[in-house]
Amino acid sequence: KHFVIPDGELFDKAILKHTSKYWKNYRYFLRENYFDPMTRTDDQNYDNRPDGISKQNWTNLVDYWYSPEFQEDANNKVKECLASSSSKSRVDIENEVFDDLMYNGEVPKRPLNYGFGVKQSDIFGVQGLLRKKGSSYVNHSAIEMENLKAEFSAVKKQNEDLRQKNQALESKFDDTAQSFKAIASHLAQVLKEV
Repeated sequence: KHFVIPDGELFDKAILKHTSKYWKNYRYFLRENYFDPMTRTDDQNYDNRPDGISKQNWTNLVDYWYSPEFQEDANNKVKECLASSSSKSRVDIENEVFDDLMYNGEVPKRPLNYGFGVKQSDIFGVQGLLRKKGSSYVNHSAIEMENLKAEFSAVKKQNEDLRQKNQALESKFDDTAQSFKAIASHLAQVLKEV
């Protein structure tokens, strides 16, 4: 309803990349809030399952965080960063690596929360693009609202024109009334003398 997503491998990859980013962000949130190998025991980490996640899925995720694969990835990245940067402390580098592994911290140079490949000009142009492509979904209420706005504007202009004409007629009426009063006064004097 909201976006026109063209067919093709490029767009499929972009959607998967976008979904992957949100999954990484969610894993980062879960690890930050529900998993702490430094202050909790293994059993406490396994038991500290958040609402909405099945026990099996939570167990698999905690297993992954405890896995040598995850630990090795982190250690290799820390070693690479230590070799390339001598000005940062090991703790700062470990924190950066952890964030990089758990959260894709890129700052996008595109509109936020609209997905990959969306340009600033696409945000407000979706309805027009849908109509142009002959899509069956058209936001009828928005179109109706635009039509009502146009009608209201036309009625408002017509009302202003009528107000100006009314003022001109009132002015003429006042002049005519003054003329009738003058004629009536003269007629009264003529009748008095006759």
